[in-house]
Amino acid sequence: MMRTLGVYLLYAAVALRGVVIFADDPRLPVVISCFAAYGLLLFLEAWLTGSKSPRFTKLTDQETSFRQVWRSLFYLLLQSTLVIALMAVPETQDFFALLFVPLSMQVVLFFGRRLGYVCIAIYSLFIVLALLGSEDGPLFGMVMGIFFSGMCFLFGGYAYQVQKAEMARNQNQRMFNELQTAHRQLQDYADQVAGLAVEQERNLLARNLHDSVTQTVFSMNLAAQSARLLLEKEPPRAIEQLLRLEKLAASALGEIQTLVSQLRPRSVVEEGLPTALRRMVAERQEREGLQVSLDINGDISLSDAEAMGLYSIAYEALTNVIKHSGVCEATIHLNFESGGSCMEIEDRGLGFDPQTTLNQRGHFGMAGMSERAHEIGWNLSVESRPGQGTYIRVTETQPGGTE
Repeated sequence: MMRTLGVYLLYAAVALRGVVIFADDPRLPVVISCFAAYGLLLFLEAWLTGSKSPRFTKLTDQETSFRQVWRSLFYLLLQSTLVIALMAVPETQDFFALLFVPLSMQVVLFFGRRLGYVCIAIYSLFIVLALLGSEDGPLFGMVMGIFFSGMCFLFGGYAYQVQKAEMARNQNQRMFNELQTAHRQLQDYADQVAGLAVEQERNLLARNLHDSVTQTVFSMNLAAQSARLLLEKEPPRAIEQLLRLEKLAASALGEIQTLVSQLRPRSVVEEGLPTALRRMVAERQEREGLQVSLDINGDISLSDAEAMGLYSIAYEALTNVIKHSGVCEATIHLNFESGGSCMEIEDRGLGFDPQTTLNQRGHFGMAGMSERAHEIGWNLSVESRPGQGTYIRVTETQPGGTE
């Protein structure tokens, strides 16, 4: 509740004038008693009615709110009775009416603008009627009554604006706190997304290591064991195993270099998917002898995630061609013309049974490509039969879930 310095100064001024005027009057003790009671109630107003207006305090106990309203009404009735008692003295009606000004502010703060203005109107009516009997005549009393009524409405309006400003400040503070909470939640969500992305990249790296380097190293181990056994019994054949071991080591080195290059996805974003694919095709031709025909149609407009995802799928598909197809030729076709975007990878190799391959425990290649496609919102389909090659198609998912 607002208890401004101006209210106390106004009360002090009226009380001081009243004491001066009634200094030699036998009614002085009564006047002082009324002023003392008025001042005490004014000072204890926050304790008697509650520190906040019941109109704007969020209470969970309705009974408590009801009691606060009645306590506020009782307080105002006491204060109004004291002012009416003081105005009953004819000689002091013209300045005792000023004590209605603090009450006008308080009724607005207690009950809001509408009900508060109704109370101020009642105060104004009483002031005008009381001052009509002034010793200076009805006209003077009417003028003074209008003047005091105007002051009551003016300070009541001021109290209402202060109340609005306080409500706006509280609302802004609540919104600020909510924004801070939302910011922390978004930051936590961003950290979770970043952690999930790191985990996905680790899983992808694990799949690639399993399908490439791990199997090559296992073959190197077998070749080394065979060479050691043959070195004692058949040395010429041991040389063959050593040569095979050398080739496997070179292949493992190339696979590790390729995996390291995959850990730098920014190059795909910076170069664009067509350039990155051409570079990757050239590197694999030089390193592994794979002949790839790259065909691109239409203008490519992809997000960074889509470009990196398609690049990874194409890389894994060519790795499968080298390791499992039995041929050294493949075709990559990118179609970004109207009617749907797609990427197709095809070879004329040995082929396989997709169901059997996908159900094999520990086979990560096909699963990795499917997961990559799903992550970027595309669909991957595989068509293959033993002896008839393999056809992989990655299509963009259209709105509504269609291809």
